[in-house]
This record gives sequence, C-alpha cells and structure tokens, in this order.
Amino acid sequence: MTSSFPTEGPIWLLNAPIITAEGLFRSSTLSLPEARALVGTQGFFSAIGHAPTAELISRLLNIECPMCRRACVQLPGQQALVLRLARRLGEGQVLVSVEEVEQVGYSFMLITREM
Repeated sequence: MTSSFPTEGPIWLLNAPIITAEGLFRSSTLSLPEARALVGTQGFFSAIGHAPTAELISRLLNIECPMCRRACVQLPGQQALVLRLARRLGEGQVLVSVEEVEQVGYSFMLITREM
C-alpha cells in the first residue's frame, strides 16, 4: 500500500525501523516530548502491526493509535516515527504485553525519506 497524503502531512507510525522504499533516508532519535509534538502537529497514519506497541504508543503520545498491519511506502520528504526496541529480541521471542515492551526498553526514532 502506498501513501497518498502530502509529504508535509501526517507521518507514518512504525514499530520497526525499516527502509520502506528505495531512496536516501535520514534518521535521528527523538525525545518523548518531541515525538508527542510531532504527532500532535502533523497527525499520523498507523502501520503499527503489534497490539502491545499500539497500546504503548497510544499512552505515551496521548493519541488513539490503532493496530494496523499495513505496508508503508514513504514518499520523498515523508517522515516515519518509530518506536524502536532497545535490543534485538531472541529468536522466536514475541512480546505479548506492554509491560514486556517496557522491560526491553525503547526509544523514538524519526526516519525521513529525503529522495
């Protein structure tokens, strides 16, 4: 599925830092207040495919983030906000609760497709 909104419009919410299309991407870490402000200002389009992550993002960013397993293709100039886990999970490990996600730890990452 491709995005049809303008590049200065809503950002994608993702639960993994992925390269969504061919192109040049830039990434940076954001603080929680910066992530809240970004979503509050620009709005969002959820591609969060993991229920506990959607629940945690909803709580952290003060939004209603639905779980939505859809493909994301960033257009040039478009941004994605990622809840990035602090470490790689063990083979076959699945986090089944918000508490487990919090135990692993996370940060917010902004990924912008430049071209």
